Amino acid sequence: MHRRIISIDILKFIAAILITNSHLDILYPNDDYATGGAIGNALFFFCSGFTIFLKPVGRFDNFYKRRISRIFPTVFTWALLAYTCFNEKENIFYILFYGSGWFISCIMVHYVLLYFVKKFLSKYLVHVFLSFLIAVLSFVFWCCFSQTDYSSYSLYADVYVFRWVYYFLFVLLGAISATYRRNQVCNFKLNILKLLGLFVLFYGLLFLARENVFFNKIQVVSLFPLLGITFYFHKVVSSSSVKRFYDRKIPRLIIRTIGGLCLEIYLIQKYLIFDSLNNIFPANIIIVFLVIILGAYILRTLSRIMSQIFRDQDFDWKAVFNLY
Repeated sequence: MHRRIISIDILKFIAAILITNSHLDILYPNDDYATGGAIGNALFFFCSGFTIFLKPVGRFDNFYKRRISRIFPTVFTWALLAYTCFNEKENIFYILFYGSGWFISCIMVHYVLLYFVKKFLSKYLVHVFLSFLIAVLSFVFWCCFSQTDYSSYSLYADVYVFRWVYYFLFVLLGAISATYRRNQVCNFKLNILKLLGLFVLFYGLLFLARENVFFNKIQVVSLFPLLGITFYFHKVVSSSSVKRFYDRKIPRLIIRTIGGLCLEIYLIQKYLIFDSLNNIFPANIIIVFLVIILGAYILRTLSRIMSQIFRDQDFDWKAVFNLY
C-alpha cells in the first residue's frame, strides 16, 4: 500500500489556502492582504518535483501518460462545466489547453524537463539546479535592463514567460529535497525563526520593488528568500510536532481534503468569488472559501465519474465521492 507523505499533504493544503487568498482582493478592505500566491505556487511546484523523485519514472510515454491521466480528466470536466454553467463558450479551447490560466501548460512542460533530469542527470541534481538558477537570473536581468517594457512590473503577477522559467527552480528544489530527505536534520524552533525571517525579507524586497525603480529592476533576487521559504516550510511541516497535529482526526481530514483539491481549487476559484457579503468582513472570506471548496469537490467528483466512464471496469462510487 502506498505510504502517504504527510509533509506533502500539508504543503498542498497551505498552497491551496495561499493561492486562493491571492485571488480574494475584492473581498478585503485593502487588497494588499490578498497575497501569498507566489509562495503557494512555489510550494505546489516543489511538491511535484518531490513526489516524482521518490520512485522510478520508467519510459517517457508511460510517465507522461500518467501525468495526463491525473490532470486532464479534471481539465476536460472543468471545460464542460465552464461552457454550460459559466457561459465560457468563447474560451472553451483556451480552458482545454491552459485550464484557467498559465499553470496547467506550465506544469506539463515542467514534467517533460523533470523526466529527463531524473532519467539522465539525477546524480548531478545540485549542479543542474545551480546552472538553471544562473540561467534564470541572467535571463530576467537581461530582460529588465535591456528592455523598457520591464521598467515597472511585478515578477510574480506579470510576464507569464518568467513564471514558466523560474518556477522550474522549485520543481528542482523539491527533487533535491526528496533525494536527500534522510540526511535532513530538523530543529523545529530554529526553522520557524528562519522561515519568519525569510518571509520578512521576501515581502521587504517586494515592497522596495514597488516603491523604487532600481529595486523593481532587480526584484528577481527575491527568488532567493522564496526558495528559502519553500525549503524551510517543508522542513517545518516535516517535524514531529506538526505530524502529531496532523495525526488528529479532524485536522487530518481538513488538511487532506483541501490539499487533495488543490488542482480543482486552482481551476474553479475565480468563478466562485463574489463580493456581496463584504459588509460582514472577515466572515465573507471564510464563506467564499467554503463555497470554493464545495465547488472544487463537485468538480473532482464529476471528473472522477468522467474518468471511470472511459475505463473498462464497473463504477467505484466510493472512490468517486471519497473526500480525498
